[in-house]
This record gives sequence, C-alpha cells and structure tokens, in this order.
Amino acid sequence: MIDIEKLSDNAHRIVVMAEFRQADAEKLVEFAKQRNAAGGGGHVLIDVTATSDFTLSAVAVELAHVPALLKWIYGLDRIAIISDDDWVRTGARLESALLPGVSYEVYDDDEADAARAWVLGSSDAPHKGAFHELDLGKPGIAAYELSGRLDREESERGVAAVRKRMEDPACTRLLLVIRNWHGFDLDRLLSRDVLAGKLEVANKLKRYAIVGGPKWVRVYAEFTSHFVKSEIRGFEADEMDLALAWLESE
Repeated sequence: MIDIEKLSDNAHRIVVMAEFRQADAEKLVEFAKQRNAAGGGGHVLIDVTATSDFTLSAVAVELAHVPALLKWIYGLDRIAIISDDDWVRTGARLESALLPGVSYEVYDDDEADAARAWVLGSSDAPHKGAFHELDLGKPGIAAYELSGRLDREESERGVAAVRKRMEDPACTRLLLVIRNWHGFDLDRLLSRDVLAGKLEVANKLKRYAIVGGPKWVRVYAEFTSHFVKSEIRGFEADEMDLALAWLESE
C-alpha cells in the first residue's frame, strides 16, 4: 500500500506500508508524471519503515516507466528516505552515490522529525541537531548529547561548539552521551576543522567521558588517550552517575 500526502506547496510525503504491489507502483508512476508535467522540482520524504515486501509485477511497472521516474527524481531538490532496515538505508546511500546529481539523505525511524524538518525547509542542514549541548549545572564540565547521524556539517558545528566552550579556563572536563548512534558520513574524516578541532580539545581537557554508544567507539577513544594529554574513559549507557563521579574526581 502506498499513501502520498502533500506537506506543503513544494513538498510531499510518500509512505509505503506492508506489501508494495502493482497498483501502488502505478500510483507512484502517475504521481511522478503529474509532477513532471507541473515542472518538477520540490522535495519528497519517502517513508518505507512499514514496508514488508514487494511484488514482481510492481517492479515490472517501475521498470517500464524508468524514464518518467528518473526525470522526476533528477528534478527533485531534497530527497529524504526513512527506514528502520539497515539494508534499505545502505542501499539508498549506495544508490545516491551511483546516481550523479541525485542526493539522498537517509534517516533511521527515530529521526523522522529531522527528516521532515529538512524536507519542509525548516532546517538548513539534513542532520542538524544530532549534536547538542546538555545543561548539567556544572561549570567545569562541558556536556553534549549525540542522537542521530553525524555528517560533515554537523561534525564541524559540534567541534566548533566544544572549542568555544573550552575557551573558559575553568572548563576542563567533557562529557559525551551517545543516545542513538546512526553512524557518520565518511567525508567528515576529511574535514580539517574536525581533525584539528578534536586534537586541540583533547590536548586541553583533563578528562573526557563517553557514555553509551557502540563499544568500539569507547574502546577507540580510550586507545587515543595514549597520544593526547587528556584522560579518556568509556562508560555503558546506564553508568552516567559513574561517569560524572569520575569527571569530578581529581
């Protein structure tokens, strides 16, 4: 089943639920043709979280109308895809890389609000807000939460925020809480601002605690503490109190 909803004058939401059948494919093709006839463009949010399967007849319809579908896709300005399946998200990112001029932003199901905000234009960056500051009421500890996916832009914004906070001589401890980890875009590794900023912060801090997230992230962070001035320690998601106690100890 497919449902197509108009979100604004230039944005639509397409939800695919249960099995994607021939009639659904025909409805999608008709929508694409209508958008092409109207001049194309605009933004689309595609939610395939509730999809369970697709039929061969649906695929056949899409293949028969590839030119119309590609014209519609290439004319879009913003494309956001939401899915709770790893293979769907991975496939969407791969497809985005293989189709010149087409850029998909891919989201997990708990990032639906961020996807909708980007498609509607109320957010100027696809993953803005994934990294945000926490108020602990402790001037000596800078605290941040990561929930979502880190792309290059959000990584640079986050590092800049931490560097700004570290300008206060009294702030010598850092807490990072990872709530929902959805990975990162590889191009953030090429950002000079991210690399230089992380090294600067690590050499200014006395202690840095990471709470939650994948185990490999915490293990890698603890390993890097051998090469910087700060002590770095990882804690499980339910060890927030232990992390704060360690940060505040001498």
